[in-house]
Amino acid sequence: MLSRLLDTKPVAACVLSSNFNNPLGSAMAEIDKKLLLKLLKRHDVPLIEDDVYGDIYFSSDRPKPFIALDGGENTIYCSSFSKSLAPGYRIGWIVAGLHAQKVLEHKLAFSLCSPSLPQVALAEFLASGAYDTHLRRILDENLARMTHAIEASFPGDTKVSRPSGGFVLWLELPKRFDSRALFDEALKQGICFAPGDVFSASRRFRNCLRLSAAYEWNGRIEDGIRRLGRLANTLLA
Repeated sequence: MLSRLLDTKPVAACVLSSNFNNPLGSAMAEIDKKLLLKLLKRHDVPLIEDDVYGDIYFSSDRPKPFIALDGGENTIYCSSFSKSLAPGYRIGWIVAGLHAQKVLEHKLAFSLCSPSLPQVALAEFLASGAYDTHLRRILDENLARMTHAIEASFPGDTKVSRPSGGFVLWLELPKRFDSRALFDEALKQGICFAPGDVFSASRRFRNCLRLSAAYEWNGRIEDGIRRLGRLANTLLA
């Protein structure tokens, strides 16, 4: 599809999140990344890479981002700690290669400078080695516990994603299920999630929903999952 589009229409840039995208948590294979880079290079289209979930991997090796495969020749790399560590810090970075000067000019025009104190605090945290423990142990455990709670309380034919990174789970229920109706009932009980149709421009995936395991696991979250499962069973019945 992308190849046909590039052959027929002018494209200024391509924006992709290849590692553990939201909501499926899927990752593009390295061979496919290389093929895509060749395609974009042939059409002289730069790639803006959003690798905000790339650090949250649970296998032995971190998946290589696009920029590691082309040396930054045609890739503008963007990442952040907003998903992996602290949303409120709003600390991220860009490796812009040939586009560095233009990116720097836009940065100065829009925000001038970044807050120094959170950056210093974050640098100390990284130096302590606790960042890797947080990613590998806490988030991985959160996903495992949430999956267990879903399997124990949701309808038996519910399908749950098994992401190798990130911190979100994608649930697929029978076709007749309406996650919007579940959302309305859940809000009355103080439970919030993302209905599946918000991830589609054509109102697809109405029978799906996304849950986040980013918060530290506790009894309140476990109880919320179990109550959500009971609501789902009631709506299906």
